[in-house]
Amino acid sequence: MGSRAGFNFGVLDMAIIVLAYILCHGMTAWIVNPIEVYFLGDITMFASLVYLPHGVRVLSVWLYGWRAILPLMLAALLSEMLFTKTDVQELTSHVLWISAPVGGLAALVSFELLRFLGKSAYSGDNFSMNWRQLMLVGILASVLNSVTQTIIFAGVISPDSQLAVVLTYALGDMIGQAVTMVALMLCFRMLRKGARARGRAR
Repeated sequence: MGSRAGFNFGVLDMAIIVLAYILCHGMTAWIVNPIEVYFLGDITMFASLVYLPHGVRVLSVWLYGWRAILPLMLAALLSEMLFTKTDVQELTSHVLWISAPVGGLAALVSFELLRFLGKSAYSGDNFSMNWRQLMLVGILASVLNSVTQTIIFAGVISPDSQLAVVLTYALGDMIGQAVTMVALMLCFRMLRKGARARGRAR
């Protein structure tokens, strides 16, 4: 199933996934959410319109396949403990363990669906990145994640708010991944320019 054949997956890889996820979640909680509340009001406490960790989920599963699920689940749990308000934690603690693996599993199912259709989007041995396929995977995963999370939290979400929560989850995941991918593209361009400059200097 997916990712690079024979690629070693160790503690360092797990740590990178966990730290990247927590960093992105922290940026969402401390920077993005206050801006959202200022301009749009408190749409829902369950999701953000720019959820950066979704990009980490997609890229982690792209690289490591099913092996990324455990560190993604751990990262989701730690992020909830670190950044979620106490009153929200108390309200959702009984379903948190069910909710935590859903985002990563949604990404894995989306990659596997494309593979089943003959369009594998995993990284492969050569790190080839198809940006369009990754965005498609991200969109599929965001829809799966949003619907599943809304079902999980149905007991604490009022029926009148469920559609808003589904849409916010889905849009937040999609926009968050797009922002992450753009940031990655800019980083890759800077690295390539640096490599070319060093090559000319020799």
